[in-house]
Amino acid sequence: MKCLTVIILILISVKGYAQHIAETFQEAEKKGYSMQKLDGEYASALHADSTKAVFKGGRSQEFYKAYANMLNTLAVYLNKNNFVWEKPTRIFNRIYFEPDGCISYYLVNLENTGLTASRQKQFITLVNNFIQDYKIEITGNSRFAQCSPVMYQNSK
Repeated sequence: MKCLTVIILILISVKGYAQHIAETFQEAEKKGYSMQKLDGEYASALHADSTKAVFKGGRSQEFYKAYANMLNTLAVYLNKNNFVWEKPTRIFNRIYFEPDGCISYYLVNLENTGLTASRQKQFITLVNNFIQDYKIEITGNSRFAQCSPVMYQNSK
């Protein structure tokens, strides 16, 4: 019985560690996992000072391609799940990855996007669903993060 209890506790702790959360910057701040806090726990995937980057040299191009592919895959996922953009929409995001490529936190700024509160909620829900199983196509030797603006629009 003790063995079963230990196994259950291990599974609970692993599940708690492997979070997959999409949220706005503002909500993340309220919930205690702000960008500033997470930046202390995750290294920069790419950095102007290459000594501070997780992906250096040729791996920086490899990361860039994997990151662009992830954003394109998300855009296709949103489209397939009937998320229609009324106009081209610029969104800023900061994404936090585990060394194996899993997404732990996907933070976005939806202010000034023109999306209604219900559309923002729909977007966050879809991104949450997307990141549950998605892994970026690159691994690192430590946790890493990347930010960027993204221009979303409907595919033709």
